[in-house]
Amino acid sequence: MKFTYRLLSCLLLLTALGCQTENETVVPDQQASSSGTARVSVTNLRLKQMLVSGNNGGLGPMFTTTYFKYNPNNQLEKATAPTSTMAGKLTYEYIYDQQGRLSVYRVLNENPNNEGSIGVQSTFTRSSGKIVQAYARVQASGQLLPPYLEPNLKTTYRINGQGQIIEQIQEGIVRYGSETSQRLVYTYENGNVVKQKMVNAQSQTEFTITYKYDNKVNPFYQKSYLFDPALHCSRNNVVSAQFNSNPPQLRKYTYNAQGLPLTQTYVSTGAVLSYVYEINEGSVVK
Repeated sequence: MKFTYRLLSCLLLLTALGCQTENETVVPDQQASSSGTARVSVTNLRLKQMLVSGNNGGLGPMFTTTYFKYNPNNQLEKATAPTSTMAGKLTYEYIYDQQGRLSVYRVLNENPNNEGSIGVQSTFTRSSGKIVQAYARVQASGQLLPPYLEPNLKTTYRINGQGQIIEQIQEGIVRYGSETSQRLVYTYENGNVVKQKMVNAQSQTEFTITYKYDNKVNPFYQKSYLFDPALHCSRNNVVSAQFNSNPPQLRKYTYNAQGLPLTQTYVSTGAVLSYVYEINEGSVVK
């Protein structure tokens, strides 16, 4: 299993299981203001689709055309993303326990690979201040097998008193033919993730990502969507992400009257991500 998938899959859990802070509401008809964050109901508004135009190569799964489907409890049930690869359409599936917590997460390809696998399934167990994620390969036959090359892979998440995931520990990863571990450590300020640090088994920092934000409503905040904790554990929208000392990657937004993003432009490539919202009853919010 490649490191990029491990990281991507683990970051999903930060979305679905972390960031459980106070039940903040945002008023839909409030005008956007430069002096503060406009408010929209986090329970009544949800993303229907994200649409990409321009070159989005290398910008990751959160900058791609994606369609969202919800269950009757307004929980994300499925997300689909068309691809141009031999694997075909990519589908993300979410299953919840009786308490409404994510219990099973699947990433499934439309077509199997050479080993007959169509994707990966994650299952989650919880204890006080901790969540453990275990992995399995999903075969086209439906059979579950240990992860390819990393049969002992698991991820543990530590949660603070505010419900934010502050550390992600990955064990059983394989580097240069040997099993090892690594940690992702998150720092928060004003309700936003401002730093993400990767630390290896020798306690050496391998990389650091720092973030800056606008003061508008983040449509992903506290939602069970996809991948990136800077999106889902943060109240506001990322405008700058800097990897180590490299030049920061900048993003610009347009907003609707409620202060929610309508478009996001990746400055270096010009790629544009457009957001389409709906309320629980299915009405499109423009």
